[in-house]
Amino acid sequence: MSQDVRNNGSAAPAPEKKPKKKLKTWQKVQIFVVAAIVVVMSFFSFILPLRPKVSDVEKRKLAEFPSFSFSALFSGSYFSDISAWYADTVPLRDYFVNLSSRLQHLLGTATAQSGFNEGVKGDDIPDIPDTPPTSEVPVSESQPPVPVNTTENTTEVTTEPPTEEEPTKEMQQLGGILVYGNAGFEYYNFVQSTAESYAAAVNRAASLLAGKATVYDMIIPTSIDILLPASVRENLSVSDQQKAISYMEALLSPNVKKVSIFDVMKAHKDEYIYYRTDHHWTALGAYYAYQKFCEVKGVQPVRLEDCEKRTFQPFLGSFYSDSGKNPVLGNTPDYVDAYMPKVSADLYLIDQNNQEITGSVLYNSENSSPYYKYSTFIWGDNPYSVITNYDKTEGESCLLIKESFGNALAPFLTYNYKYVYILDYRYGYSTAAALVDKYGINDVFFCNNISMTRASSQVSKLNSSVG
Repeated sequence: MSQDVRNNGSAAPAPEKKPKKKLKTWQKVQIFVVAAIVVVMSFFSFILPLRPKVSDVEKRKLAEFPSFSFSALFSGSYFSDISAWYADTVPLRDYFVNLSSRLQHLLGTATAQSGFNEGVKGDDIPDIPDTPPTSEVPVSESQPPVPVNTTENTTEVTTEPPTEEEPTKEMQQLGGILVYGNAGFEYYNFVQSTAESYAAAVNRAASLLAGKATVYDMIIPTSIDILLPASVRENLSVSDQQKAISYMEALLSPNVKKVSIFDVMKAHKDEYIYYRTDHHWTALGAYYAYQKFCEVKGVQPVRLEDCEKRTFQPFLGSFYSDSGKNPVLGNTPDYVDAYMPKVSADLYLIDQNNQEITGSVLYNSENSSPYYKYSTFIWGDNPYSVITNYDKTEGESCLLIKESFGNALAPFLTYNYKYVYILDYRYGYSTAAALVDKYGINDVFFCNNISMTRASSQVSKLNSSVG
């Protein structure tokens, strides 16, 4: 029986053909407009001179067009790299990023983008140990070194004196950034194993360089423990930076000269020593720390009035960018004061593209983007730099091993040294041992903010930079 015949024997009716819908004129216009926009934007995007190379908003270099090679072609990476370049360098990228941020704030969906700890509870900070230190403590992330200390290394932890209660200010938590009033703050959580590995790396440097160079160490507190009222901070999931720094300093070998600056920064908390929209300290904050370094070394610091001062504004830093362009921070931008001792000096550097540049110690950022003003100090983060003071016919030399906090301090050291060698450990350019042997460097100065002492990847790089 035919499949078209039902059980009752009758044939099933053929399905009716629905008439094809014709597009209305306004629909045709819509399709044409959208197609035209796609074609124009595609053509526009392929105009190479219009494609940006740097994102001011994200403060990073964008992907570069890949160099051709047969190995890349056959592996398929050549075309994937082109795709990554095309997506990363869309014309007007910063405009669209800013527009997205503004819409998120308008809709109330803005969050912090990246880079900062989100108030995760840290490890309990142990009491200062009383075991005598060994000459060298091994660095191992899987097996942290044994805490060590001597009486002379013990740093007394003082409690914050009671202060008058400040008026309550509006507070927002945006991911890893706290906005209190018109200032941003970075959360800090203590990680014991990484903190101990940091101290071990500095101890290893002192052991390796014994008889060749004097090793100094400075752990810089961040603004949340210096500027934020204790009544606010005690309700946050953050670790006590003063206690954490004291613990790490207690682990240092007697061969390491500690430059303890927590109390110094606290004494100047009512001054402009940290930025509001950025996680760094200001040049003024760095100057007070430099004075403490000179005290420990036993030399005379340069006076601020004997420095040339330059001011660059406006400055909108990492807190502003990573909070999704928070309007509270944006309405009160920072300014960058930069100080340079009045000596004849210049800066030689090797940048991240392995290019060699010679210029002034302070970069003229007057016409730079508001996001790049901190690069005023020694031209920003570069793998290797050397400051030469031509007013000194002879004199000592210093190797500053740092991350970006060290940038604002470096110009002051020019006053005390003939040569200031600067190594940013994050780029793996060289090692302290190699540079000390090559140039006969007298002092090796570790200058890093406390946040890096909880990042195992950063501490591992620091350890590699020792030699």
